Amino acid sequence: MKQVSLRILMVLSLLMGFGTAGSTWVEASNEAPSANIKIDQWAGHSFTFLALPADKQSAGYEIFTVDQATQGFQGDRSVRIPYAEHVGKQVTVTEIVSFPAGYNQHEYMVYMTVNETGEKLLGRTMREQLEGLVLTSDLYNARQQFLGKTVYPKFRELSGLYVPNVMPTTVSTAIGGPVTVVDVYAGNQSQEPIWLIVSVNGEKAILPIAYSWTNLSTQSWTQNPPWQDALFTEDPRNSLGWSHDLWNKIESGNVEEGMTKGQIQLSWGKPVRTEVNDSVWIYGTKKLNFSGDALHSIETLSESID
Repeated sequence: MKQVSLRILMVLSLLMGFGTAGSTWVEASNEAPSANIKIDQWAGHSFTFLALPADKQSAGYEIFTVDQATQGFQGDRSVRIPYAEHVGKQVTVTEIVSFPAGYNQHEYMVYMTVNETGEKLLGRTMREQLEGLVLTSDLYNARQQFLGKTVYPKFRELSGLYVPNVMPTTVSTAIGGPVTVVDVYAGNQSQEPIWLIVSVNGEKAILPIAYSWTNLSTQSWTQNPPWQDALFTEDPRNSLGWSHDLWNKIESGNVEEGMTKGQIQLSWGKPVRTEVNDSVWIYGTKKLNFSGDALHSIETLSESID
């Protein structure tokens, strides 16, 4: 079922760097509208350094100055660029060099220049992704689209904001229930690099999203924007036309035959894995068999598949 993975990742970086992030986003207002940009087309585009989880900040970013990159790629962690000196700063990609990675896949060397200082940097992708960066125009456009708006998260719980000397919290919300976006931050996870800060019944919580497919493996790309995995922009109880009884089942975490894939994802989250051209979904000890988009049957497996 859906796990709130950010529960243990409330980082001190919320208290540092974001005070100047607003000016960064204003400067980004001249950015072109976000698009799904493949890595070999990154040259000329601006990216912003994300925060890092607290346990990774001391190690720094896995990106190197050009003259120390060879050492870095050979595993010398001491030459990584430091976190505190780069978090929130923007770089412009100057060159992309492809190199074979085996299994008919390619990875890329990404040459960058720090806009503020002119420092020359070099990073190497893994699984078509360069950790620690978000497309700057994604930050700006997420802010333009969502700030001050009501959205409807597809989760029962969201992570609360970090509070010093207080255990991390979760904030409960109804699936598809209304919340208000009160701020937009650069987050600390490259898979979902943007944090929508939302108000839920007077509490603030984090709704992480990816705004475009840029810097995500092309194997995961779909026709829909990735933020649709996290939220509705309209009240789904009105726009989808589902019955009150069905919403109660989804809210209670129930799944039954006849439900659609979209309804099941709302109830149980994404499957651990899919099989047979997406007609079989696995959740722990449960095997869901589909006929088209509708759930045909549910089987219980002898062992949980994680």
